[in-house]
Amino acid sequence: MKQLTGTEPQRSCIACRREGDKAGFIRFVLAPDGTVTPDLESRLPGRGAYTCQSRRCVMDAAKRHQFNRALKGTVTAVDARAISDLLQQIMEQRIGGYLSLANKAGVIVSGGESIERSLKGNKPPKLLVLATDISSIIGEKLKVMASRASVPYVQVLSKELLGRLVGKESDRSAVAVASEGFTQSLIKEFERYRNYLEEESGR
Repeated sequence: MKQLTGTEPQRSCIACRREGDKAGFIRFVLAPDGTVTPDLESRLPGRGAYTCQSRRCVMDAAKRHQFNRALKGTVTAVDARAISDLLQQIMEQRIGGYLSLANKAGVIVSGGESIERSLKGNKPPKLLVLATDISSIIGEKLKVMASRASVPYVQVLSKELLGRLVGKESDRSAVAVASEGFTQSLIKEFERYRNYLEEESGR
């Protein structure tokens, strides 16, 4: 029997059977209408089924009818692509929600010059968010500046999506978050989102 070393409640992925701390998995429940519903915060009632934070595992579980077996109910047919796309949209909505709240709270800095001034200032931001398709020259410059200021950075979303999530009509190559509270929540969401997308390609 595999020895479990985590201190959190343990779960296993219904697709690949990997075991680990509950926090490292995505929970799904069965809605009253029989649809399989993602429960990212583990707050919905009912029996849960778990997958890795991986698009590949979510799709494999759907294709192999593992949700039907794990949830032990009358499950409406699960379309692998549809549920994986839905989960990605939910993750993007959660990131967008935090970014929108941070923007309304006045703790979002956008625009190259404003971000550079912020990174050089006495009170640097708590998080730098770089677009995946940012210019390599600008991206490297901001990464170096962030490292010097001991500011963590993430590079996950496209410029178009980043702009949309912060409520701007134009693309955004980077934004900075100047709030510790928002930063902690965003890092958690970005890490789950990145894992979900990267695991699909086996990276």
